[in-house]
Amino acid sequence: MKNLFKCSVFLFLVISCNTPKYTYYFDTGKYLDFSQGKWLLNKSKSNSTIFDKELYQRSKEEFEVILGDSLVEINDLRVDKLIPSKIDFEITKQELNELYSLTECTYLINIKGNIITEGLGSIAVSNSDLSTSNQASVFIWIYNLKVGELISSSQVYAEVNSQDSQFDNNSKWKLSTSSHTGMVNGVKKLIGRYNKYKAK
Repeated sequence: MKNLFKCSVFLFLVISCNTPKYTYYFDTGKYLDFSQGKWLLNKSKSNSTIFDKELYQRSKEEFEVILGDSLVEINDLRVDKLIPSKIDFEITKQELNELYSLTECTYLINIKGNIITEGLGSIAVSNSDLSTSNQASVFIWIYNLKVGELISSSQVYAEVNSQDSQFDNNSKWKLSTSSHTGMVNGVKKLIGRYNKYKAK
């Protein structure tokens, strides 16, 4: 047991974890009332070939916490409704009104992820003089389909920096959260903000 404890302490000193810092922005619509209407979740879009599906799945799970049965997946409606195969992130008022007529939903949730840099990888040497980072962002735009307007615009920015002060200087290596994981965790945290600030 003593040897196991010594080994654990050694690993803690040799390897540390470098996790993202998350920054949140709400351009508009920070405080929303989720108690009325049906909310249509569009397929999420991202430039991540690794976690694109995970981005959508995590988004659906987190919005279900807020909306319950009021959340509607767009693919479920395509079974018996003539909905366009692709709905852009930015939509015109006319397109929003047409989508309202087709879906009978009141709101549309659009989610877009972006892998900005993956400079660190997953393991980095602590004494490196190079300043590198893993960066990702997620945008959420929510539209009112009936009136054809954007009612909420938000963003979360995730960054893991090689020179981050939270890194333990006694450690030789650090395990860094990838940009892809930062993106998926970021959407969870951003939707959590909607839950925190929702109108009571």
